[in-house]
Amino acid sequence: MEPPRGLALLLLLSAVISGVLGAPGPSGVSGISGIPGRNREELPARSHPAPRRPRSAAGRSWLRWAPFRGRIPAEAVSSPNPRTGRTEFVCSTRGCELGAFDPARGSFCSFAWAEQELRGSDFHLLLNPGGFEALDWVDTSFGSAPEGAVEACPLTDLFVGRSPDGLGKASKEQEALFVAVDGEEVWYKWYQVLVVRQGALGVAIDDVSYNGSAVMESAEPAELTAVLLRNDGCEAADRSITLEELSEVEHGWSAELPALAAARGVLRAAPVLLPERGGWHPGNVTSVPWAGGASLTEFVSRSHRVRLEVPARSECSAVLRGLRREIRVPFSARLTREFRSGRPHRAAVAGWARSSAVTGARAGLERCRPLADLPPCPH
Repeated sequence: MEPPRGLALLLLLSAVISGVLGAPGPSGVSGISGIPGRNREELPARSHPAPRRPRSAAGRSWLRWAPFRGRIPAEAVSSPNPRTGRTEFVCSTRGCELGAFDPARGSFCSFAWAEQELRGSDFHLLLNPGGFEALDWVDTSFGSAPEGAVEACPLTDLFVGRSPDGLGKASKEQEALFVAVDGEEVWYKWYQVLVVRQGALGVAIDDVSYNGSAVMESAEPAELTAVLLRNDGCEAADRSITLEELSEVEHGWSAELPALAAARGVLRAAPVLLPERGGWHPGNVTSVPWAGGASLTEFVSRSHRVRLEVPARSECSAVLRGLRREIRVPFSARLTREFRSGRPHRAAVAGWARSSAVTGARAGLERCRPLADLPPCPH
């Protein structure tokens, strides 16, 4: 039995539209679009205006564009190209044209423009310093820009996208992704857009490991306390006194990654301890709040009972001195960022641990002066 004429016409029209627009189908990149288009005249007219929008949340991320200087930074954002089997890097020209940098093809940014492939030798690469941002490729279509979509430049409404043919630019205005393929401009209606994961809840830094071969240490004398001692007698006299030592032991951690200077969370690490006998060693692992960095302060109070000989007819200062030591030790650690989506993001981080403390407290007489207002001693 043949279907009603109206239904048959509807099915035929649906098939034609799917073929023209590039319906979803199997591909080598996460199942994104299948049938590309090559003629811009096939692009349907916009159904509604696409006003300029404020800078996206991705614009406030820690991603940055850096000029290509002949070397690919380790933090350059990349994507596999299923068609070529090679890795491409996200690039942008000075005119904010998004495209792909394939080192095997040469030092240029390839991008789609006016139904052809153009090349720019002066271009930037997209960097994710330290791998801090959690990046996802999100399925989308018809110019939709998911929250956190990465723009080429502020207010351009051009976003980093990809298809089975590689990296390209997703235009909100033209409701399509444009990719340069073998000298031509190819467009897709179903594709993926690069987004910075939203809804961060905080950071956790743990699995801290210290590099003892790169320690930096300094020390300087420190006066802890002083007490005046007076001997009016004509002979030297012993004085027994108690000197109170009050000092601080400080521990601090800072990260080399600028993004962590603005992050909040928790650090689990062992403070670097400075024992009296010299050297250093890690203490017990503890949890410390992280707010751009982390710090711990301990107040030290010790009593030193000493016996000192004060010269005859003199006034001296009983001074307690120590050595204020400071040590800086590089560390590596694991960074974990939690998100509302429940999917954590992990990256390796590095930084410096710092500790300072006073050690080796010793007492002695200093600044002695004769007492001139006393009667002479008998002979």
